[in-house]
Amino acid sequence: MLSACSSPADIHDTRFIMGTLVEFTVVRGEHDDNSVEAAISAAANEMQRIEAAFTIYGEQPNVVKIFNASDVNSPVILPDEVNDLLELSLSIQQQSGGSFNPTLGSPNLLWGFSGADMPSSPPSPDAIQLAMPPAHCIEKQPSTAAEHRWIRKHPNCLLDFGAIAKGYAIDQGIKILKEQGIKHAIINAGGDIRLIGSHGDRAWRIGIRHPRQQSDVIETLNLQGDVSIVTSGDYERFYIYEDKRYHHLLNPKTGWPAEKSQSATIIASSAALADAWSTALFIQGAAGIKLQDNLKQRALLVDSNGKIDGSLD
Repeated sequence: MLSACSSPADIHDTRFIMGTLVEFTVVRGEHDDNSVEAAISAAANEMQRIEAAFTIYGEQPNVVKIFNASDVNSPVILPDEVNDLLELSLSIQQQSGGSFNPTLGSPNLLWGFSGADMPSSPPSPDAIQLAMPPAHCIEKQPSTAAEHRWIRKHPNCLLDFGAIAKGYAIDQGIKILKEQGIKHAIINAGGDIRLIGSHGDRAWRIGIRHPRQQSDVIETLNLQGDVSIVTSGDYERFYIYEDKRYHHLLNPKTGWPAEKSQSATIIASSAALADAWSTALFIQGAAGIKLQDNLKQRALLVDSNGKIDGSLD
């Protein structure tokens, strides 16, 4: 989790969205408290709408679940919002060499880390193998600007936007705040952060937690402007079974929890990008730092041995 220092002059609100506590902090300024609180509520409502639109869990229907339940090779029309996030996800999949994959719904459901109850033991190797989709199992069909037609090419090909939708929701929440005239604010969704402006007469102060020592930070940053910073870690959703840590960040090539990292932090131009790339970097380990340099994104990695690599300066 990332933490952001605040002051009594701030206006705060906290909501439970997308399986985590989302903290809204707005600096008191030109707007009265009632208008700021209304802006925060509008941003939170938009984030809840996105959660409902993209989740593959629960009973509430949405187009992602409809697509996942569709017949193989049967076209499904996806709305602009889902189409755009899917195309961005597939672009990151290609750039990352498959370390990020938006079609891991089947193994993610099998492991159950996002279900109502935390599992206590891993699935069998055979079950994991049977749940794995092919690397490239989704395809866009000839479409128009108004209709985006997609097919899934394998029964195990299930969309799961869990590694990017939270960041996207934060981006849309910040967009709502901006539209309401808010210039200085931060949204922190369980360690996925986007901030705008400054914290009064100084920058926002962000601490990145140590992946093994919850009360410690490995780096403190002073950020301002319009910045997104996300950390993915093996301490977010995990359990210990027979002295081994099992966590929710699955390696798309094996279906097992990735083993090269303890945490990965990315600073990017949007929270959606930072969310997805922090997952990809976590999967890649130290080999992914060079790619982040090429992408001009700042990155910090704590590898499986606790060694720190990269820089957020």
